[in-house]
Amino acid sequence: MSLRVRDLVFRYRAFELRVARLAFEKARLSAIVGPNGAGKTTLLKCLAGLLPVLSGTIDLDGRDMASLTEPERARRLAFVPQEHGASFNYSVLDFVLMGRTARLPLFAVPSAEDVRVAEEALAFVGFAAFASRPHFELSSGERRMVLIARALAQQTDLLVLDEPTTFLDPKHEAEVMDLARKLAAERQKTVLMTLHNLDMAVRYADVLVFMKNGGVVAQGRPGEILTEELLTGVYDLPMKLLRLEGRTFVLK
Repeated sequence: MSLRVRDLVFRYRAFELRVARLAFEKARLSAIVGPNGAGKTTLLKCLAGLLPVLSGTIDLDGRDMASLTEPERARRLAFVPQEHGASFNYSVLDFVLMGRTARLPLFAVPSAEDVRVAEEALAFVGFAAFASRPHFELSSGERRMVLIARALAQQTDLLVLDEPTTFLDPKHEAEVMDLARKLAAERQKTVLMTLHNLDMAVRYADVLVFMKNGGVVAQGRPGEILTEELLTGVYDLPMKLLRLEGRTFVLK
């Protein structure tokens, strides 16, 4: 599924977001990066349909996001927040089953097929053994993986993740990014996320979107757009690039 943005404008109090053109393609992992206050999460929530744009269009495979009902949008796009404050201590499997809501008629009970899809989603993220565990007993990193499993159970072609590695230790951070990379490469999903960790973004993303002051400064493949001048200009901090054994590292 492709997602295309044209002439998007969003305003909130003293902040204004303006994006003339953006495109995200199938089977690509795209990372939105930039300093705090650049508008990364605001843009992400506009793209997910969680914030109403003032003007412009967001197209999902040619359909204007504004024309979609909430159930229609949920069948096309899954949003993964940084954290989810569950009100009840569901089992992990029941929590993931909530991702099937968009596929069920009103008041319908999940079927055996819905359970199978949820179990398959847990297995894909490597958490099949967690199915019966209470959700409240999970660590932050484990909850993040279960959130992704719930999004997978929606069976959408587009996954939108808000800072999926925030507050995670290096091991869980790498696990989440490996999974996101796998979803794009193996499941052919369009994966879009915001990230603070530049090294992770450069290492895993097919496409980087740099933002500053509510606008997009650059978009493209890391090898094509990543320069020390771009980084220094976006972050107002002298930065260097180190290329070692086929990888690129950002030095501050």
